[in-house]
Amino acid sequence: MKENMKNKKYIIALTFLILFLSCQNVFAIEEEQGQINKKPKFSFFKKKTTNTTTKKKKSKVEEIKLPEVLEGKPKIPFNQLSTMTIDDCVEYAINHNPNLSVSSERIKAAKSGIGQARSSYAPRLTARVSYNHNDTKATNLHTNQDSGGFSVGISEMIWDFGRTTAKINMAKYDTESATYDYDYDVLNVVYNVRINYFKVLQALAHLDIYEQNVRIQTLNQERTQAMFDEGLKSKIDVVNAQVNLTDAKIQLVEGQNTLQTALINLKNSMFYQEDKPFIVKNTENFNFLKSDYKKKVESLTTIKPSVDVVKKNEDGLIMLTSGIEHKDIIQNFEFQPMLITKKEAVEQALELRPDLKSNEMLANLQEESLKAIKKQYAPELSADLSWGYTKYDSRYSSPLQLGASLGLGSINPMNIHYQVKEGESMLDIAHHNVNIAKTDIFWEVQTNYVNMRQLERKIPLMNMKVKATLENFELADGRYSVGLNNYVELQDALTNYNNSQLNFVEAVFNYNVARETLLKSMGVK
Repeated sequence: MKENMKNKKYIIALTFLILFLSCQNVFAIEEEQGQINKKPKFSFFKKKTTNTTTKKKKSKVEEIKLPEVLEGKPKIPFNQLSTMTIDDCVEYAINHNPNLSVSSERIKAAKSGIGQARSSYAPRLTARVSYNHNDTKATNLHTNQDSGGFSVGISEMIWDFGRTTAKINMAKYDTESATYDYDYDVLNVVYNVRINYFKVLQALAHLDIYEQNVRIQTLNQERTQAMFDEGLKSKIDVVNAQVNLTDAKIQLVEGQNTLQTALINLKNSMFYQEDKPFIVKNTENFNFLKSDYKKKVESLTTIKPSVDVVKKNEDGLIMLTSGIEHKDIIQNFEFQPMLITKKEAVEQALELRPDLKSNEMLANLQEESLKAIKKQYAPELSADLSWGYTKYDSRYSSPLQLGASLGLGSINPMNIHYQVKEGESMLDIAHHNVNIAKTDIFWEVQTNYVNMRQLERKIPLMNMKVKATLENFELADGRYSVGLNNYVELQDALTNYNNSQLNFVEAVFNYNVARETLLKSMGVK
């Protein structure tokens, strides 16, 4: 009897010891998740801590550092600022855009799904601790028996006739789809940065035109005042000259504001995190800016024509065309058309577009999903190995079991039937989405191609118009200086010249946008 009691105590103590050890992590988590200075729910286990406060797990995601808000003139001298090309801005955006980081994490999450699917082939471990008390009462018979012990086992699925393989393939196609989604996000980031870069170049080109106009209007005001003093012009011409000069300065201020806004939008699309400003540089087809890109726009009170370039007519009167530099933005412009046919553009788009490839991977995923559903009717071949130890009052057993089994789990044929129907419909939807994407891309590329070619043909004509309006303005300037036309005709000629320059810059900007839109629709980064 004493021996039985001793064995019983031994088994009970062993059982509680194993349960205690297996619950340690649970109790530890219970303590970590508690609030500061609060006691854990389980007082019989407590982690050793060196700090009185609970440590929080830090995320690996870094907080975005916002740059300093710059006011007034940059701290660095303007001629010492660094230059960032359009490719530099694109590279910076790809490295710092958090949306791409989100897409990258989706790829990692999808890759984890491959490991989860493969885990079906991994061994499964089991462990069990037991204690039993059997008290039997019958007529003229009363028995009781205590037993306790533990068992451990390992089981592994050897083959399920392709069901797990289909799930692994599903996870692989899901990963490839996430990868193509990331590529498409990169494509959008590249497009947005490049468009915003062109907007900065456009704003700078406009500033050059506005600054030139202020220079011309300054000359006009000085010349009209001198001619009025000599009795050659009326007071109304002087007033009109002053009004036009003021309008030109207002236009320049508005242009400067547009430039600052364009720079902010560019930095925003880049997720720019630096405290120092930078200067942009022209591109292959946006190259009519002045060669001195680091030339700071002069203040409104100091914009005057250079003394050494001022021209005068035979009577010694200043010519307004002195305010036009011979190496202006229009004359330096060079244009390189895109050498590709419409058919080549469409074929390249159908080959490269990441969103189309993502839809194709989703179709493959649905196909594998349908296979996995149909494989539910297949049996599963598995192997098992277990060992245990059980202690009774006067004896013990320690069996070792090894076996294999082939059989079906619990299946519901009716449920599987409708799962197959649903899977077939989802597969058809995926194939339709692929066809829709192909059709959209086919027509989208052709539309973008035609728009680009139309603007491409428009640019040389716009260039000719700028030259014609400049010649007309020079003639009007000469006629006005000798009294052959009035002030209104002179200003109309000058307005036409300025508008033709602005329209030319607009046409070049629109062409570059159309070109980038075509490249984006082709899947070219």
